[in-house]
Amino acid sequence: MAREKETYRANLEALRERFPGKAQISVVEAAKYLGVTKERIFADETFPRRTLGKNTIVVLVNFAQWLAG
Repeated sequence: MAREKETYRANLEALRERFPGKAQISVVEAAKYLGVTKERIFADETFPRRTLGKNTIVVLVNFAQWLAG
């Protein structure tokens, strides 16, 4: 089993504080959190987003892992 990255838990806690009660957020919310445009997120192939029908979501656990590198 792979070890989690050193900053993963701190990232997840920060995301949960910013988005209380949510397990996932929109791409727009993620873009605002990062200070970038949603187009930049869509252009990044490594960004952890999922498409559900017409909606694209970002799961906070995956977002925290991505932030940890």
